[in-house]
Amino acid sequence: MLIRKLLILVLVSSFPFSVPAQAQTLDCDRSCLAGFLDQYLNAIIANDASQAPLSYGFRQTENSIVTPNDEGLWSTATGLGELQRRYLDPESSSAGYFGLIEEDGKRAVVALRMKVANNMIIEAEWHIGRENDVGLQGEPGTVYYDEENLIANPPNGGAVPLNRRYSRDDLIAVANSYFDGIIAQNSKVIKGHPGCSRRENGQDTFGGPLAEGATGYNGTVDCRTAGDYGLAQIAARRVQVVDTEQQIVMMSVVFLRRPGNERWRNHFTHTISIEDGLIRHVHGAMFYAPPTQPVPNWPPYSGNFPLSFDSGE
Repeated sequence: MLIRKLLILVLVSSFPFSVPAQAQTLDCDRSCLAGFLDQYLNAIIANDASQAPLSYGFRQTENSIVTPNDEGLWSTATGLGELQRRYLDPESSSAGYFGLIEEDGKRAVVALRMKVANNMIIEAEWHIGRENDVGLQGEPGTVYYDEENLIANPPNGGAVPLNRRYSRDDLIAVANSYFDGIIAQNSKVIKGHPGCSRRENGQDTFGGPLAEGATGYNGTVDCRTAGDYGLAQIAARRVQVVDTEQQIVMMSVVFLRRPGNERWRNHFTHTISIEDGLIRHVHGAMFYAPPTQPVPNWPPYSGNFPLSFDSGE
């Protein structure tokens, strides 16, 4: 009997255990994510995807369009701009970048969500705002854009003291209150500091005259002001990155217009700076999507929200 037990022990020890894939995946902490983000950004500006640890199934979109590893920013980026913010989210194995990127001597306002799994980069989602992009009516050069203003008024960055940090769930709730208030046209829903700012591609979209009865700051619009933007719904909300150390939430949304409203849909990444549980700044990197372009083109919202086709009949 003893010999039999020893034989079984030898046989078992001779074969390695099969470890589930989930167990084989190492946690990627803040330092790990920062390393992957740097490798990826360096590969982008080198125009060489082989310099980054991309998975075989790596997927990248730029303004909701799937982009091969030798097109888009892989071929046009020449450097990172003066403003750079990096945000890290170990819980979702994601990292974010908000700031400027240089393309052939010009700058663009960008937001990036990058995801890591199994020690490889598996996803990259870019929102890119360029000075000559189309605006609300689809006309080139009419998009919100002000890179110098963005440099002077960036999103928050740096570690927040522990006693002033809110939990991940609370941060997400605060960020969602911004969109809830806009679609409800009720400023009281939005959890924001009086005078909180809002900028799209760096351009101020606050500080103007306040409509009668609306909530603002000293008679002017702030990020809490929930006016009528001709919206039917704010769709496809996705939490991209939550950096609890820096109290930042990056979210992607699509603004859908009411039937008959000819303004184009706009697709954002909003980088929301939260201080003491209230929004201090909202910074959007955004573009206006043509009526027939699928957005956001990321699961679980791969639909179009909605597309409108002219049958020609």
